[in-house]
Amino acid sequence: MPKFEVDEDVARLVERLANPKPFENLSFNAALKRVLDRFMGDNHQPQVDLNELLAGSMAAAQAQPKKAPSPSAQEWAATVLELKNKRGLTTWKAICDHLKIQTGGDSARRRLQTWVKLHKPAWPPVPDTPTTAE
Repeated sequence: MPKFEVDEDVARLVERLANPKPFENLSFNAALKRVLDRFMGDNHQPQVDLNELLAGSMAAAQAQPKKAPSPSAQEWAATVLELKNKRGLTTWKAICDHLKIQTGGDSARRRLQTWVKLHKPAWPPVPDTPTTAE
């Protein structure tokens, strides 16, 4: 029997179209069979244009907003006189490590932002992350 590779976005689409009940564990095969049974009549003729359905669902999935990118740590470091000539400060974590700021599990950019406000108010402010990607 042939085996097929399935992309993650197709698997998510099949899962969404199968509409499993809460806490119902469906295998991919069971979910796909449920979707095909729902869209095929008794005479096994499509009752809905599957291409149209897939195109609409894929467009809806792509229309969801994506995570906004973090501002450039390297660009910010270049604006700070004490950091501008230091090598390797390409990430927020690298900057925090250089300044010996403990980040723990928090965002290095946010920790740096707080540290700059308290300890170096003359430095340019650490930029905020935009809420959505444009």
